[in-house]
Amino acid sequence: MKYQTTFLRSVSVVALTSVIGTVVFAAPDAGSVIGNQAVATYTNAAGDTITVTSNIVETIVQQVAGVSMTSDNTETIAPGGKAFLPHIITNDGNGADAFLLEAAEDDSGTLDLQPLVFYPDANMDGVADSATPLTETPTLAPGEQFGVVIEATAPSTASGSDTITVTATSNLDGTVLITNTDTLTISNDAIIELVKSMTADPASGGNPNIIDAGDEVTITLTYSSTGLVAANNYSVQDVLDGRLAYVEGSARWSDSADPLLDGNGSTVPDTDNGSGEEIAWDWDGGQNVNFLISSVGSGRSGEVTFRATITDTADAGIITNVATQDVDGVAFPPSNTASVTVDNQYAVAIADTAINSDGTADATNASGTDDDGANNDVVTETADVYQGGVIRQEFVLTNLSNSPDSLQLDIANVDFPDGTTFRFVGADGITPIISSIGPLGIGESAKVTLLATLPTNVTPTATTNYTATITTTSDSSGVSDVSTAEFSGAVIAASVDLENAVVGSEGDGAAPTNGGNPWITEGTDPGAPVVFDMLVENNGPTSDSFNLSLDQALPAGWTVEFQLPDGSLVSNTGTIPAGASQAIRAVITPADDALPGDTLVDIAVVSSVSGQGDRIVNQVTVNEIYDVKIIDNQSAQASPGGIVDILHTISNEGNVAITEGTITEDGLTNFSGAIFWDQNGDGVIDPSEPVIDNFNDLGVGGLAPGDSISLIYRVQTPSTATQGVSEVGSITIGSTLNGTGTDIDLTNNAVEDRVVIISGDVTLSKYQYIDAQCDGTAGTFTKTRLDVEPGQCIRYMVEAENTGASPADNVTISDAAPAYTAVTDCGGDCTESLFPGTSTATITPTNVSSAHGTILPGGFARVEFTVRVEN
Repeated sequence: MKYQTTFLRSVSVVALTSVIGTVVFAAPDAGSVIGNQAVATYTNAAGDTITVTSNIVETIVQQVAGVSMTSDNTETIAPGGKAFLPHIITNDGNGADAFLLEAAEDDSGTLDLQPLVFYPDANMDGVADSATPLTETPTLAPGEQFGVVIEATAPSTASGSDTITVTATSNLDGTVLITNTDTLTISNDAIIELVKSMTADPASGGNPNIIDAGDEVTITLTYSSTGLVAANNYSVQDVLDGRLAYVEGSARWSDSADPLLDGNGSTVPDTDNGSGEEIAWDWDGGQNVNFLISSVGSGRSGEVTFRATITDTADAGIITNVATQDVDGVAFPPSNTASVTVDNQYAVAIADTAINSDGTADATNASGTDDDGANNDVVTETADVYQGGVIRQEFVLTNLSNSPDSLQLDIANVDFPDGTTFRFVGADGITPIISSIGPLGIGESAKVTLLATLPTNVTPTATTNYTATITTTSDSSGVSDVSTAEFSGAVIAASVDLENAVVGSEGDGAAPTNGGNPWITEGTDPGAPVVFDMLVENNGPTSDSFNLSLDQALPAGWTVEFQLPDGSLVSNTGTIPAGASQAIRAVITPADDALPGDTLVDIAVVSSVSGQGDRIVNQVTVNEIYDVKIIDNQSAQASPGGIVDILHTISNEGNVAITEGTITEDGLTNFSGAIFWDQNGDGVIDPSEPVIDNFNDLGVGGLAPGDSISLIYRVQTPSTATQGVSEVGSITIGSTLNGTGTDIDLTNNAVEDRVVIISGDVTLSKYQYIDAQCDGTAGTFTKTRLDVEPGQCIRYMVEAENTGASPADNVTISDAAPAYTAVTDCGGDCTESLFPGTSTATITPTNVSSAHGTILPGGFARVEFTVRVEN
């Protein structure tokens, strides 16, 4: 859906402008809300500019029915014969609906058809799915289709032709309907029908409901001669889908016990039925089969069956086929579309190589880290690693299913040291894998790398035999496969030490935590950075450089930077000579909206050469922040004894929900005021909306961090007030929140509103009613919500009334068509209406603008116009 740009017009006279307009591109769904609000600006006799807001008018789009049906059929049948007439019904309405089905002979001819019966054809292949009659469709979603087949039986005395009117009627209202016309003609010539079916063959081990690659399918071509004369030289051709392989020697004819010969040619008879009717069968060695029957007598039926195998390369999905037929070289209608569904067959593999479809290893696509030199489903790493180092082992995943699939990875530690952490990265060796891999195409492989990070305090040893079990699981089916990660290298004593650079060198040696606790805890406010000064010591025998990172993810919105002492950003320490050290700092910045609490910061260094590393766990504590603000100072005008509503917004910019705190108003003397909570945010005080003076008036939960509420400050002036008199009313939020908290910024805790007495006053109102037929039928205007249907019209009235004591000059009213609508004159039946009579208007499909001259005190300007809801 595309939306028209929101617009506001600035004028020096009264301008009543819809806040939001929408270009119409499509009919609205049932339940859509069409809404509109106007604003007004005008200049009074004193030269003051006044702004007022109209009420909102809304209409709810109701469900309407719509239906289409395809298509008309023309068929020839014999006296006493049957016709099968397919149709497809589409729900064109804007909500769910079912459709009553009716078929009636028009009696324009002499067929005198027997009762016409509907049968379901849910897959819309033109063949009934069952023998259960239908009188209506299932419930269809908007745009959904459903197929039916009508069975029509002609009496034996029928002749000529006739038409059948087929009707689908909406159950929603019983009046919306669509018709097709089927034409049947009685013929005394040859008529033959061909039906094709494909079913799984239980004899081949297949399940009739599940057809897998390798299963056999029985294909049946059933022919029926329903005409009054024989169908001579009856020929059927069938071109098999490439996923079907003909089974040699499987063809049989229902009229004979003798087998049909595959290579005997399409014109050489293979056998006869003892009644002089012969059949010639032929298979061309590929995908084409055909047969020729010398004659099919009137009323005779028969079938030719053969078998085909679902090829090993068949992907999951539907295989369809249609056979063609002719009699004496004249083409007759083809068969129905027969189908068989190849079931999803799932298999996955994880190993040190890719796996071929036959289960053998594909050594050309192998793990790049496997050291054992054998395709044995085990990835072995023999290189030595330092304490805290990372062991990298690459595995190959293969999708052996007959449809695309995504694969999950899991790991079970068998005997890696306690404290070892595992994670997977992608083929680039860098990108973390946090969900499924894929989807992988049929037979496709992907490489992943397991990163096993040893704890920094693991005991050094010259002999290891660490193993872990890696499992990959199909997202689609849950089938899985396992492989083994094996490490047999030595664990060498760590040669890098990461410390907090403070007195005591917290974290010295292989001690990432202080007995399970963080070494250093720093408090901060949301958005305020914390700096941890640290030292990286290279205790190895040669120079080395170390990558800097966090060993766990920070909360959303938090950031980390690593800096050298001069403030330059780095991700690596640079080369540190043996026995030397490098000072660094980790700068952790919480999100601007971070909630109070503690967050662990696990800082790690890892050698870019050897993989050795060390970690330090510190902590950041985000403080509770109390910060609310109210906006903005405003100026408003009112007439003596008048009322003005001033809108304000209170926002919680802290990180603690505000459940208690005063909201007070003062400063008015002769004027009076009250603060209302605009609960529905419509800018209008409703009878149910309360006066508030504390956040506890908001109920359970108060004002959550990041949320805001709307307030309306209603000020009433005394009737004795004179023009030019003004007062300033203020709204103040108390500095103490939730009983003990203190607002950190008191500069935005108060607003001041100046209200000035003026001589003029204009109020703005908008009304509507439904013109259901779009013919100008008058209705009763209302401000309340109404129901409307697509295609119907809404009549609007916008009225500016001068409730002040002086004229309002040069009044102009502007409005726009709301969403899903366009301005219309209903062909001249619902043109715009203007008051006073000297007013003029400019009308476009999206906008209405009218000029009304001067409004005297107590008078009004008015424009009425109509919009049509898109159908």
